[in-house]
Amino acid sequence: MLCRFVHCDLDSSGPGFISSLRRTVPGFQDQVNVTVFYESLCPDSIRFITHQLYPTWTQLTSEYLAVDFVPYGKAQQTLSADGQWSFTCQHGPNECVGNIVQACALRNLRDQPDQQMEFINCVMGSEDPSTGGQECGRSLNISYSQISACTHSREGPQLLSGLGNRTHDFQPLITFVPTVVFNSVYNVDDQTDSLTNFKSVVCRHLTGIKPISCDN
Repeated sequence: MLCRFVHCDLDSSGPGFISSLRRTVPGFQDQVNVTVFYESLCPDSIRFITHQLYPTWTQLTSEYLAVDFVPYGKAQQTLSADGQWSFTCQHGPNECVGNIVQACALRNLRDQPDQQMEFINCVMGSEDPSTGGQECGRSLNISYSQISACTHSREGPQLLSGLGNRTHDFQPLITFVPTVVFNSVYNVDDQTDSLTNFKSVVCRHLTGIKPISCDN
């Protein structure tokens, strides 16, 4: 029946097939939207991103998985009388710096989700996620100058404040990081399972044609 809507010569195992279905079949949507609330120096956040999220993304790619990173976690923010933002982070001042760097990188790479993923994974897997941005930018051929300029200007704290508002406004209240949300709806089972087998949770949320990697 699908041949009535799409070209039958498309390879059904390739990403072009799914893209064509999305464009031509009314109501067809087979991409899972995942929001990750996390902290740059949180061991659980580092473990999830480098051992669960990134490996799953390399198999499913952005064709099936759209990730919204929110690097703020359990931080607190204060706005001074002169309009300056200050932050207190769970793992100390360096975590606040790391959160700002990642907020700036996400903003700078907002139209390049694949580059976002590569950069965040690289930074979170570096020896010091609060200072690894420049080296990750170099290794991934991502210009770090704009990210650095953002980090050291008012823009960086303003971006982090916006992520803080999103974190504080989320319901139910975030009490653990990383908190992993699928399609804007928090589910306890999804959260628990994501920390040990994230790919399986993504695959069960795919409602249409599933990639072969979901069978493994």
